[in-house]
Amino acid sequence: MRLDQGKFTPLADGPDKLIKNLHVAGDGSLWVLGFETIYKLPTLDAAGFKEIVRGDFRETGTIDDFFVIADDDLWVAGFGGVSHWDGKEWTREEKAAIGAGDDTIDGLAVDRDGKVWVASSNRIHVKDKGAWSTLDLSKIKDPLFMEGVERAADGTVYALASATLIRLGPGPADAAAVKLGGGSIPSYSDLALGAGGTIAARNLFDLVLSTPTSTKVWRKKDYMSEGVRALAVDAGGRVWVGGEIGVVILGPGDAKVEWRSGAVPELSGEVVGVAVAGAGPAELPATGPVQTGGLKGKLLRGGQPVAGVEVELCPSPSMLFSKSPCADSSVKFTGKTDDKGEWTFAAVPLGAYGIALKSEGKWRITMGSDLGVDMRPGEVFDVGSVSLDK
Repeated sequence: MRLDQGKFTPLADGPDKLIKNLHVAGDGSLWVLGFETIYKLPTLDAAGFKEIVRGDFRETGTIDDFFVIADDDLWVAGFGGVSHWDGKEWTREEKAAIGAGDDTIDGLAVDRDGKVWVASSNRIHVKDKGAWSTLDLSKIKDPLFMEGVERAADGTVYALASATLIRLGPGPADAAAVKLGGGSIPSYSDLALGAGGTIAARNLFDLVLSTPTSTKVWRKKDYMSEGVRALAVDAGGRVWVGGEIGVVILGPGDAKVEWRSGAVPELSGEVVGVAVAGAGPAELPATGPVQTGGLKGKLLRGGQPVAGVEVELCPSPSMLFSKSPCADSSVKFTGKTDDKGEWTFAAVPLGAYGIALKSEGKWRITMGSDLGVDMRPGEVFDVGSVSLDK
C-alpha cells in the first residue's frame, strides 16, 4: 500500500503473504522481501512490482534479511548463511565460513565502501576485500544479543546490541558505541535510521528518537505502543510505527498522529513493514470512525460442539501471561461458547486477530493472528470450526 498526496493506493504484483522486509534503495526504488522472492517497485509512482529473483532453498537457504545495491547486486542472509546475487546466479557462503558457527543471523547491510556487515547472535562479521573477519567487541559494554544491522543515509552502518548502539563502518576499524540517551531504557529491540543523523530505537514499549541536537523519549503511555512490528524514520524527523492495532506517526517534537486499525480501511490488520522515501508524505489522511464487523466460530471435540468454554479474542494472544493470553491487550473481547459450541463477537474493529480458549482449566492459543483478515464492515465473518481434540 502506497501513501502519497494524502491517498492510499494498493500496489499490484507484489507478495500478499509473509512479507518479511521493505527496503528503499539508493536510487529511490522500493524493494520487498516475500517468503522466498525479492520484488522491486521501479519508481515510487509505478503501478506495481516486478519479480527480480527467487531464492531457492537449495541455493540460499531461508532468506530472513536482504540488502539491495542494484538489480544484479543483492545480498541476503538467513539460516543457511549469506548469499550474493550477481544477476545470473547465487553464490552462497555458509555460516561457518563467515565466522558465525551455529548462531542465528540477525541482519546484514553493505556500507558505502562496499564492506558487507553481518550480525549473528552476539558477534559482528565483516567482508572486506573478499575476506571475512569477526570484530573484536571487547571494548563494547554488554554486547550480549545482536538485534540487527542498518545502514544510514550517509552510508554508515550501525548494529543494535542489547542496550548498546554500535557504529561499525566505514571508517576506523574499531567498533564504537554511540550514546542514545533514553534514561531508564535497559535494552533495545528495533532500530531505524533517518537522514541527518536521526536515530530511532525501541525496547518493548518505549521509543527513543535521537537527533544530533536533542533526544525525545516516547513512553508506553504516550503513544499506540502495543504490538509494534515495524519502525521507520523519514527525512523530516518523523517516526513511523506499524503494529498489530494500526500505525502511529510521532514527531517532529510532540506531534502525534494515530491511525487505529479500522479507522483507515486500507491499513486494517497487522502492519508488518513500513518504508519511507525522503521526507515522506506531506499530507496525512484524516481518520474516520473505526469500522467494525463481527467474528464467529465453533468449538468441537470428537466432532461434537463444546459448550461453556471461555474464549478470548485479541490481535496477538500472548504465550507468556499471568492472568490470560489477552489480558494485557488494549483491544480484546471475552465470552463463552453457547450450547451449540459457537462463540460470537460483535462490533470488532476491522483487523487481524487470534483466539485463546480455556479448556479443562488451561488456556490454549489456537491461532496467532490470522483471524479476521477477510472481515467486512457490518458483516459477521465465520472463521469456521476449531477442534479441541489432542
